[in-house]
Amino acid sequence: MAKQHPKTIKHRFVVGLSVIMAVLGMFFAVVISMNLRNQLVTDTEHKASLVLSQAEAVQTYIRHVLRPSMYELLPPDGFLLEAMSTSFVTRRVMSDLNAQGDQFRYRRVAVRARNPDYEADAFERALMDRFAKDPELTRVEEITERDGEEVFVAARPVRLEASCLHCHGDPASAPKALIARYGDKRGFWRHDGELVGVDAVTMPVAGALGQIKGATFSFVALFALGLGVFYLTVQLFFDRLVVVNLRRVTDVMRRYFPKEAGEEPNAPPGEGEIEEIYAGIEAFASRLKEARGKIEDHAQDLERTVTARTRELAHEADERRSDVALFVELLSILNMSQTRAELLTGALARIAERFGARAVAYECEFSGGGSVSWPPGDSPPPPPAEWRKLVAEDRLRLTGDAAFIPVRTTDVSRGLLRLYFLPDGPGPDSDATELYRAIGQQLGIALENLDAINSLLGQNALLASIFDGISDPLALVDSSFGIILANEPARELARALRRELGGAVAPPPVAIPGAPLRLPPEVFGPAPGDDAASPAAMARIDPTISTIDLPDGRSFAVTRYPLASPNGQDGRMVVYARENTAERRMREQMRQTEKLVAVGKLAAGLAHEINNPLGVIACYAELLRQNETDPQALDDLAVIERHAIMAKKVLRDLLDFARPRQASTGPCDIAALLKSLSRLFEVQAQARKVRLETTIDDNLPVARADASALEQVLSNLLLNALDAVSPETGEVRIAARPGPDDDSVSILVSDNGPGIPPQDLTRIFDPFFTTKEAGRGSGLGLAVVFGLLRDMGGRVEVENADGAVFTVILPACGPACQEEAS
Repeated sequence: MAKQHPKTIKHRFVVGLSVIMAVLGMFFAVVISMNLRNQLVTDTEHKASLVLSQAEAVQTYIRHVLRPSMYELLPPDGFLLEAMSTSFVTRRVMSDLNAQGDQFRYRRVAVRARNPDYEADAFERALMDRFAKDPELTRVEEITERDGEEVFVAARPVRLEASCLHCHGDPASAPKALIARYGDKRGFWRHDGELVGVDAVTMPVAGALGQIKGATFSFVALFALGLGVFYLTVQLFFDRLVVVNLRRVTDVMRRYFPKEAGEEPNAPPGEGEIEEIYAGIEAFASRLKEARGKIEDHAQDLERTVTARTRELAHEADERRSDVALFVELLSILNMSQTRAELLTGALARIAERFGARAVAYECEFSGGGSVSWPPGDSPPPPPAEWRKLVAEDRLRLTGDAAFIPVRTTDVSRGLLRLYFLPDGPGPDSDATELYRAIGQQLGIALENLDAINSLLGQNALLASIFDGISDPLALVDSSFGIILANEPARELARALRRELGGAVAPPPVAIPGAPLRLPPEVFGPAPGDDAASPAAMARIDPTISTIDLPDGRSFAVTRYPLASPNGQDGRMVVYARENTAERRMREQMRQTEKLVAVGKLAAGLAHEINNPLGVIACYAELLRQNETDPQALDDLAVIERHAIMAKKVLRDLLDFARPRQASTGPCDIAALLKSLSRLFEVQAQARKVRLETTIDDNLPVARADASALEQVLSNLLLNALDAVSPETGEVRIAARPGPDDDSVSILVSDNGPGIPPQDLTRIFDPFFTTKEAGRGSGLGLAVVFGLLRDMGGRVEVENADGAVFTVILPACGPACQEEAS
């Protein structure tokens, strides 16, 4: 077998190993590039999702909370674009959050948009076409190219709901403020569920992709450098391995063949390398000898060299301690500063002290510019003409008497820091370039943190203003249902309850900081059925809605929104209360009206069918009486006539109830009417040994009512009151007084009887319902009262207060009413 020469073996080994390492390097470069790109896509998706979620949260809040509240506050045709338009508010909020547009770009666009500035362009129309073709598609997230730039796009469709058609449907029914601002041509004639536009967030990724490419190329370069070092190392290792073996062979030859070892025959191919190795070893030995001589020569200077180096290291350590102290002081200045000027003034003075500069200046790169210098009052030289380019390229420039340091964070350029030294001084330290860069980056981070703190304080103040501006009671409670925060309407509710209930409201476990009152637990405590002592009640995901009835007769619709904490132990809850007393009363009146209508139709039919037979019975009883002389028969006929007359009275009540006369709405003098009724019923009261008391306010306005109908109403109420009280001790009171703002008149009929059982309070106005004994009442009196007052535009209320209290409320007769009557 032919012997392979060492040079051939070395060449093949090194070439094969180099190819393997190059393939591995390319593989790892591709893997790193793909991983960085995937990480970029993931981070960008998260940021875009947060932006879209924030936009959706703002729209949901406006649609379900702010817009209904504004409709309640504004007149029927009122519309406030800045508070009720989801598109307008979302664009303003998202623009404020990203005023520079360098982090992301949020656009809410539409086809035939009301505002032409937000008309969808070709790129956004393409997104709408994708959503239109696939109705199941709810989100698009991808990296694409827009206007020649690589961007990440996250978009979701905008489809109209039924509530949106008030402003986007027929222009004739749209708010006048909207028509006045945008006209009636664009943004109308939409329909429910129509795809009208998209919410799109675009984030530039070209820079990040460039950084990924740069990182990949850097890895390839470093790997190539490492491969070169590895190549040289393998060469040395191979040479050493071969040379050692050849030396052993040479020693054997010299021991056993001294003559042949001294000859110099023609060396075969490959042995020239061995000779070179041998010569190299000789040269190495010679160099080793020379080095040994030098070491001996330098041994005497070793102590002096060590001492000098020790001094250098001590000086360097002092500089490092000064650098650390500088960074610590910069952090301290940031903590004590409230404005950029305070931060820069303190930082520039400390930087000048550290580097021995005669003057320091900072040039802001943001729009508006601005410069801060130290010492105060001195004007440093102007910055170089290309200073913005220095900052953009993150280039540090050192001259003979100045240092220009870019101030920036990881991806944001903020300005230029300039240090000026004395012309005859040492000038900037060329070995401290990394320190200069670190100072610039630290100053940039401090400015960024200060801006973030100021922005956070501004957002906090804005949220506090919104919270206090909500007109309904609103509070934040902890897991023990103690009040953490409450707005002014909630506090006003607490004060009102204490005034009305005489302090009967028990305080919750936690008081409002800085407030003398505690909020009522009847409203802001746990919902009915909740375990207030268990934090599990706060862990529910869905909000709970309940109706709370207070002892003073008012009721509240209370909505509780649980806020789950990250650890799931100390949850909080937002409680929103809206008074619905008037709504509930209106629903009760509507139900009562429906009952009266149904029973009225039945009563009309019954009265018509029964009245004729009763007339025949009465007529024949009268005929029999004329021809009858037997006393027993005459008594029987009297019974028949008496009950027939009673039945006809019930039928007459039915007819009055079923076919009430049309009540006029002219002016009615309540004072005169009450005085007349008082004289009329005073005789009955004296006969029953009951005290009748009448109180009429001197400033009582004229009511808008039918005097005869109102007389019938009050007569029914007075008869019921006389029947309810006991002889000797009974009292019946009539009082009339003006309502709030003199827009109504209230008439109270009260007694000191047993009152009305609580379970019957909601039924006393029902037809045929009576609490009297059989034969004493038909159960139609209060139903007729309710119907007559309804026809006159009034209402009647009842409550128990040391007896039954009926309150008749009638509208006051204004000047227009009195002019019509005249």
